[in-house]
Amino acid sequence: MKLKSIQFIVVVIGLIFTLPGQSAADHIFGGKVSLRLSTISEFKPFIWSDDTGTHGIDYDIVKEMCRRLDLHCHVEFHPWKRVLARIEDGSSAGGFSGFKTPEREAYADFLSIPLHDSTYSIFVKAGEEFEFNTIEDLYGKTIGVMRGFKINPEFHEAVARGSINVREVNFTEQNIKLLFAGRIDAIASNYHKMRMKVVELGISGELVGLLTPITPPRPSYLMISKKWTIPYKQELLQQMDTTLKTMYEDGTIDKINSTYLD
Repeated sequence: MKLKSIQFIVVVIGLIFTLPGQSAADHIFGGKVSLRLSTISEFKPFIWSDDTGTHGIDYDIVKEMCRRLDLHCHVEFHPWKRVLARIEDGSSAGGFSGFKTPEREAYADFLSIPLHDSTYSIFVKAGEEFEFNTIEDLYGKTIGVMRGFKINPEFHEAVARGSINVREVNFTEQNIKLLFAGRIDAIASNYHKMRMKVVELGISGELVGLLTPITPPRPSYLMISKKWTIPYKQELLQQMDTTLKTMYEDGTIDKINSTYLD
């Protein structure tokens, strides 16, 4: 079924059938299918918001996908744990960008085409590097992480056993302050995000990443709430996937990446 046909049917049926407590405006805006999407406000280079507007690789990709599909996509900013909670309870139609995990698959549909691949590394103060090859090398240490973020199963299993201590924060700057104050031993962070932050703060020579990443490149996706219910939802999700695939193939996503990473 063509997208325009899907949109027409969704708009007509969406005006008739809505979930309890919802209005047609939750799904339709200006005659277009409407998606209320949640994300984090500061996760450079993938998403951030400042006085000049909203920017980032993932934001630009989602915005272009919505433009090509003629969707009305409204982006809201929340701490990451709240982003996930809003997707789970249906307060948001979806959110970005998240790793695919069994826990999240219980309440969200994941597009098959990722927005980006994430590599997580361990960062320490210059001069305080230590050998890191396996999770066991972090035993007994306190690691700063972003609240609600998933590193990898081995890491979180070690945390649950008490082999690794963690300090959770909402913003990268908080972890950096804790590290330089000696209150944590290291930071587990997205590699590109941390590299941009240390340049921004002018501390490139003071904070270094250990050679071995804690996670290899791992895809991160746009997630759609299972509680976001509209007619022909699966067809719309397939159109989103097809559009993202086309954006990779026609060079659009490479151009967006180059804008922020080159």
